[in-house]
Amino acid sequence: MKILALSTSTPRGSAVVIADGEILGTGGYVDLQGHAERIFEAIDAALAAAGLDRGALAAIACDKGPGSFTGVRVGVASAKGIALGLGVPLAGVVSLEAMAAAAFGEGAATAEDVVLAAIDAKKDEVFLAAYALVDGVVRDLAPPRCAPRAADSLTIPGETRRIVIIGEVVASIDPAPPVLVRSPALDLPDAAWVGRLAAARLAKGADSDPALLEPLYVRPPDAKPLATPTREDPPG
Repeated sequence: MKILALSTSTPRGSAVVIADGEILGTGGYVDLQGHAERIFEAIDAALAAAGLDRGALAAIACDKGPGSFTGVRVGVASAKGIALGLGVPLAGVVSLEAMAAAAFGEGAATAEDVVLAAIDAKKDEVFLAAYALVDGVVRDLAPPRCAPRAADSLTIPGETRRIVIIGEVVASIDPAPPVLVRSPALDLPDAAWVGRLAAARLAKGADSDPALLEPLYVRPPDAKPLATPTREDPPG
């Protein structure tokens, strides 16, 4: 199954064509404000590197957040549009989960460890989630949440296993945690791991209706829609 996977929840956007766990083509950029314009350039680059056109794709995957509100919205909308246009399934993956899968898959963490993944949430906060490897499958121990950007947030009360902490934002927290592991796929979500997780779920028959996928923002967006005047409102 050839899958196009996207990641747009952080400044690093990426697109990957993947089949049976192997990367066939990639495209990427770093531009937090430019996802809407550049993600399709990355998609075209990934398809060209794989020697494929969109008609060869059997499924689409994307990280659905948390992360940048605009980035998440662009990624989910783009993935939905492609999946609906091609008539193929769509799988959403939590951005933090993709990072944790990379930690386990690349050997930064073992089945005896817990992975705590973090993404910058701005406003001196971070998005956090904890994961463990159960029977070879990444399982969440604590769902994504928003927490202060502080060392006290990088703990899991009652957890006795080694906690492997990942995410580039953690490098700026003082004091640094005892087990902080860095690599490109661990620092930020990567489309390759989004695709691998999506492939496993699609193979097990997970719900893949593009119309049902919704972004995971965790925190409400900063921008608020303008109130719609009611009949009782006086004219401005």
